[in-house]
Amino acid sequence: MDGTGISALFQGLTTPHVADACLRSGADVRCAPWDLRPLGPTHWVAGRVRPARHYGSVDIFLEALENASPGEVLVIDNSGRRDEACVGDLVVLEAKLAGLAGMIIWGLHRDTQELLEIGLPMFSLGDCPTGPLRLDPREAGALGARWATRVE
Repeated sequence: MDGTGISALFQGLTTPHVADACLRSGADVRCAPWDLRPLGPTHWVAGRVRPARHYGSVDIFLEALENASPGEVLVIDNSGRRDEACVGDLVVLEAKLAGLAGMIIWGLHRDTQELLEIGLPMFSLGDCPTGPLRLDPREAGALGARWATRVE
């Protein structure tokens, strides 16, 4: 099923509905961190996940977007760091132009006003004006496997 079909499938369902269905069908229930919040008025996003782990450069996100399909959700793992933003307006604009359904960041974002204007559904742990001040070695699994998700 493509990203558009997944989004349509989840339309009208709440996260508790999905969690209950997972339990009844024997599927793993995976929940986002409790402090993950929507950036704008959109309070949900659903789609096949396009994961990327942050290492201090946006290059990995651009690589993930090259392989992404419309309707996917870019899920960024920045280990919940609260000392740097890992995503700003340029990456979010690229994600929107690629047709992604939204973005989830286990970490912080920057450029809040610009992100609100871009209008892509986004979730993060908050904002920080400072981008990364590091460049870590990239691990082999930085663009790991995809899975379906809905975050509210």
